[in-house]
Amino acid sequence: MAKVAPFHSIKLNTRNVHHNNDKCTEGNNIEVQNKRSGSAGRPLCESCSKLP
Repeated sequence: MAKVAPFHSIKLNTRNVHHNNDKCTEGNNIEVQNKRSGSAGRPLCESCSKLP
């Protein structure tokens, strides 16, 4: 699997991007309690955009 529904972190000290790939290291490092569904109007993570 690769593409997933968009998600983002609500943590204040994170980059203001969203993720949509389950192979993204940065996205996978978001703790469950800080993970929210949707893009929140943020741009796509650079790593996610490079993954298939």
